[in-house]
Amino acid sequence: MPKHVLFVCTANICRSPTAEALLRHRLPGDAVTATSAGLLALAGHPIDPRAEAALAARKLTAAGHVARQLTPALIAQADVVLAMEKRHLAALRALAPDARDRTFLLGKWLRNAEIVDPYRGSDLDFERSCGLIGDALERWSRHLTES
Repeated sequence: MPKHVLFVCTANICRSPTAEALLRHRLPGDAVTATSAGLLALAGHPIDPRAEAALAARKLTAAGHVARQLTPALIAQADVVLAMEKRHLAALRALAPDARDRTFLLGKWLRNAEIVDPYRGSDLDFERSCGLIGDALERWSRHLTES
């Protein structure tokens, strides 16, 4: 049975859709499914063009992405929920206390690194964010494919 990974950030237009696209590329096929949502989602919006550009530099896209609001039901459907920042993790656990054992920082295997929001930053900040998300997913990949 495939694992369902839910990525969570603030608006669901930068970091979490980037992580979703990177994981789909890293683990193609049906072993893992990836989705994303935001705690304060800009519901209905596409991925930020700068995040899309960082993905395009890796020959990837999230062009079909539509931001959505995080709900307890989305958390319940996920086997693993990966948050970008410690404050996201706290909010997740407050929203769905029963999911505590399934919620982690994406940067868990990078000394609990937080993935800083690049939204108000430069193109370079988006590139750095994408790179850090990729590094974190490289570490998570083996854990996500274990049975």
